[in-house]
This record gives sequence, C-alpha cells and structure tokens, in this order.
Amino acid sequence: HQVRDMLVFAKGDLPLPDSVPLTALFEGLRTAAEAHVSGVSIRWQCDAQAGELRCNRDTLIGSVLNLVENSLQAAGPQALLKVHLYVRDGNVRLTVSDNGPGIAPDHLARLTERFYRIDRSRSRETGGTGLGLAIVKHALQRHGAQLHIDSQLGQGSTFTVHFPARRVQGKLEE
Repeated sequence: HQVRDMLVFAKGDLPLPDSVPLTALFEGLRTAAEAHVSGVSIRWQCDAQAGELRCNRDTLIGSVLNLVENSLQAAGPQALLKVHLYVRDGNVRLTVSDNGPGIAPDHLARLTERFYRIDRSRSRETGGTGLGLAIVKHALQRHGAQLHIDSQLGQGSTFTVHFPARRVQGKLEE
C-alpha cells in the first residue's frame, strides 16, 4: 500500500474507477483496520445509509487507515478512538478522533507538508518520514475531498475528511 501511495503522490495521477456505497466503504475501512486496532478501544459509527462515492477504493481506505494508525501511535496504549461517517449539509464527512496529546497550533498549518514531522506520540516510539499526511492530503485532493485537522493540547485530535456533495452519487440521508 505504501509503495502504491508513493507512486500516486509522485505521479499525481489517480484514476477513480470505483463507485462504492458509503456503507460498503465504511465496512471496508473497518475490515482493513482490524489487524491494526486489535485490543484498542475504538468506536465505529456509520450514520450514512445511502449514497455512493466515486473513488479509488483501495487508495481511499489506505488514506483513512493512515489517519487511524497515526491516531493510535499518538494516543499510545490507552488509545480511545472514534471513526465516524456521516452526512452534514449534503456533504459526506468521515472523522478519525483520538485522545492523544494533541497538536500545538503552530504545527497544525504545516502538518501536511512533505517531510514535516512532529512527535505527538505518548509512547517512546519515534520515526516516520514526515510523508504520511502529505500523501493522505494529496490522495484526498484527487478524490475532490479536503482534510481538516482540529486539535487541542492535552485533549486529542480530530481528522475530518470532507467530501463535497458533488462527489457523491445517489440520494444522501442526513
């Protein structure tokens, strides 16, 4: 997955061959995350029951899985996560929230830049290339989506993927 994501990032091209029901996309993400979230307190909530998203299913799931993994690393062994797919004002939103240490405001604006790294982990584990969120942002932009990051120090962070209604087919239920 990482090699594919790097190629998408490097080439800039991403075909969107799939039309995936929102519920199937959510279940695909949940299934892909199972191995990563074993033993972690995570709440999965899907409130979108209708609509389909034109996407590259594997790349999109991989991007959101990256957000889940980042949240797990930040929150450490006492991680509490929530993954929520819902519709608001005709737009589809998918959030990944954690109870990690949060991100300082001066880092938020640069967080999706290539090679920009911060250590927000509660564990002693360090590493990473500083490319993960840059690749996620790029892949989401190719899907017509935007990534918004909200965070409060000591409270945790929420990463929201915002798909405008024009990217979704079928009737959406709010």
